Amino acid sequence: MPVQLERIEKLLENKDLNDSSRSFAKSLLESTKKWGRLSPKQWSAFERMEARFDPKVIAERQNWTDSWTDEKAKNLRVAAGYYLQNPPYFGEIAAKIVSDETYVPSAKLYRKMVENKYVQKVLATCASEPVFAIGSLVKVRKTSRNHRLRDRIAMVVDNNGEVKTSAKGGKTYTILPFGESNTIQIEERWLKRHRG
Repeated sequence: MPVQLERIEKLLENKDLNDSSRSFAKSLLESTKKWGRLSPKQWSAFERMEARFDPKVIAERQNWTDSWTDEKAKNLRVAAGYYLQNPPYFGEIAAKIVSDETYVPSAKLYRKMVENKYVQKVLATCASEPVFAIGSLVKVRKTSRNHRLRDRIAMVVDNNGEVKTSAKGGKTYTILPFGESNTIQIEERWLKRHRG
């Protein structure tokens, strides 16, 4: 099939082709010459590779990399932390992001990971001012998941911990309950002002 041969040969002229892709394209070329055509599966694999090395796609990737900012990197790390706390989505890539601060994902992956409604809520919570100031007294709500702490009075030790949920009031606080020697982490939504 001449069209397949032409397109494979054209791809092999692409200077951006990496060694493994070039080797794969050469094997496809040999198969085409030998059998006259590629199987639907082989042709589909070729088309994906061809699209990946399209000069326009490469330029778009470069533009994305060039437009990478500290803010995007920070949002990506927040998203990665959220996914690690809430499996199973993006677990492997989230671990990579947390371990490699220089990692820049594709624009498509960034949009999937960061621009969904859940992570947008997490980012909004991160950016919001804490409701309770450090040193203030709070009371743990009766609806708190921590039964032992319900209705207890505590002092806020830290009010800007990692946001682990997309729920409203998901900012993590460190509190010291009265009569305790160890601090406890709790989400803002489980606290209310102590009116003593």
